[in-house]
Amino acid sequence: MFRKGDLVRHGTMPSWGIGSVVKAPRGGNLLIRFEQAGDKLIHPGYAPLTMVREDELLYLVIREVQIKRGRTVKTARVIPVVKRERE
Repeated sequence: MFRKGDLVRHGTMPSWGIGSVVKAPRGGNLLIRFEQAGDKLIHPGYAPLTMVREDELLYLVIREVQIKRGRTVKTARVIPVVKRERE
């Protein structure tokens, strides 16, 4: 059902944010890396996981500049965020 790289949400823990499936062994627990909660080992038969479709997402890009050992290092993080429906 879920494959490595799939983006998911946990139905009862929305504060964890969107997770990316890191390991998906057949018939076993999934290792999912959530943006706000870190790595979680979850069995898909017991947890209310829903797949996040690509058209539901916006991507937040955070660009940072750090000084390390006298050198400027530019980094960027890409965080998937679910679109909200306008009311």
